[in-house]
Amino acid sequence: MDEQSPKSEPMPDRPPLRVSLTPLPLPNYSLSTVCPACDAPTVRRACKVRCDRCGFMWDCSEL
Repeated sequence: MDEQSPKSEPMPDRPPLRVSLTPLPLPNYSLSTVCPACDAPTVRRACKVRCDRCGFMWDCSEL
């Protein structure tokens, strides 16, 4: 290596890889009282089920 070239800094250690199992989705979210995306309580509005925390929404027309 050339002595005039700048020395590179060592790369920081990478955080450990985290693996977690994701629960399978419900076939009918309108029966769910808990958001499948963030586990917050869901709110039923007419034909929709909505999570106020993350915005996940399921419409009965999608069944």
